[in-house]
Amino acid sequence: MAADSDYHKIAEHALAMLKVVYLHEGPDAAVRSAKHIVEAAAVVIAHELGPAETRRFLHVVGVTQGQEH
Repeated sequence: MAADSDYHKIAEHALAMLKVVYLHEGPDAAVRSAKHIVEAAAVVIAHELGPAETRRFLHVVGVTQGQEH
């Protein structure tokens, strides 16, 4: 099993990719890409861990939308 730091590195890479999309293609493309990432994650979580964990994941996504970055 990977260490938490490995998961943080993966998340940092995903964020870096979104920043590249934002810089090269604009905010609309970055939002579309982010939605695809969340949708793909939800599918994997549903398949691997079930609907309850998927709901928890999507709840976290919804809660973080309200936080300032």
